[in-house]
Amino acid sequence: MLKKNYYCLVAGLPDLFFNESKQGFSSLDFRNELKYQLSKTDFNLIKNLYLPNDNKNLLNLLFNKNDAFNLIGNYKKEFLESHIIQPIEIPEYMIRFLKWVKKLEVRELNLQIDNKLQSLFYEHATTSKNNFLNEWFTFELNIKNILTAFNCKQFNYSPEKHLIQVGENNTVYSLLLNMNLKHELFEEELPFADQVFRVAELNTSPEVREKEIDKLLWAYLDEQTFFHYFTIEKIISYIIKLGIVERWMKLDEGTGKALLNKLIEELKLSYTFPEEFSTVK
Repeated sequence: MLKKNYYCLVAGLPDLFFNESKQGFSSLDFRNELKYQLSKTDFNLIKNLYLPNDNKNLLNLLFNKNDAFNLIGNYKKEFLESHIIQPIEIPEYMIRFLKWVKKLEVRELNLQIDNKLQSLFYEHATTSKNNFLNEWFTFELNIKNILTAFNCKQFNYSPEKHLIQVGENNTVYSLLLNMNLKHELFEEELPFADQVFRVAELNTSPEVREKEIDKLLWAYLDEQTFFHYFTIEKIISYIIKLGIVERWMKLDEGTGKALLNKLIEELKLSYTFPEEFSTVK
């Protein structure tokens, strides 16, 4: 099946979000715009990227936390509230999670409950109909688990309680569970394994480590979309990078602006094909 190309959308991204008439940029605006720009199938794919926000909202409502409702999720507050009572039109992993929670004797948010939702979410997110999206969520989860494993080693925590398991034949999870923390063992399973472990081993502040991890995530997206010019994979990559930019705009304006400039430059180059593809032989 041929993939749909979004020539105008990709070529128009810088003007659409970074012109002088707009104050900044918004993942929420972009998602709403994509409803009209993407095919139904592709829009359903990119909804997976916003589900982590829905997960946080679900926990907030379910356990009566006072966190502000995150509008970047797929579902409105009233919709989620009604489906906590009668879960029907939400993703299957959320339904499974709510049924599991209702069987618990103690109804308060804890690590076990959060990890259960994360595990069900990643099981859902890594089995979509798009290989690029599946591989992205697998890469993201593996990095989270590696950083968690190093924290467990440092503070003498039990990895079984903190690592997120998805699937029974997860090599990365199995290695980390046994605290095999040598990057050589992960080379076949994990892109950028050497760099990921170097960052995990850094004796530095959480902010510096987070910046280094985001650089790796960015590099991974660049590598994986090198031969994707106008397909949904390019849009998926853009959404992820935009989320990274927005987060750093809130945490560190300088870092956020640097990433924003980088994203704009990449988009300018994205619709200029490499020379070997533009030359007719």
